[in-house]
Amino acid sequence: MDLESERLERAQLETLSTTELIRHALAETRLLVKAEVLHAKKELREEVSAARTAGILLGAGAVLALASLAVLFVALGLALPMSSAVGVLLVGVLLVLVAGLLLFLGVQRLPKKPLPHTQERLRADYALTRETLQ
Repeated sequence: MDLESERLERAQLETLSTTELIRHALAETRLLVKAEVLHAKKELREEVSAARTAGILLGAGAVLALASLAVLFVALGLALPMSSAVGVLLVGVLLVLVAGLLLFLGVQRLPKKPLPHTQERLRADYALTRETLQ
């Protein structure tokens, strides 16, 4: 849809009657709402995709953290008689580090502020509308 197709020049607007101006204003508002909905849908799709990736990373990190804790407890148990616990302990520490990295990456990818571009455009549209109507 070409959103600019229904826009009129200033000279054209000055020749319209009040009824036609109101009709034109409603058409412009309708176009603005359609554009904002399209932008919001696009932005929401991007955020859902980012949240899905973050959820997968957080889930994988949490599962790995539980597994690494189990290994660390086994290593602690094996460490008491001081036998082959060093290998098990190293595996546990490595799993904890990998789990920490996955959890960190997952938290980093969580959306910080929902729909920031849409909110900014709506604020600008509101300010422009208030300025125009005053």
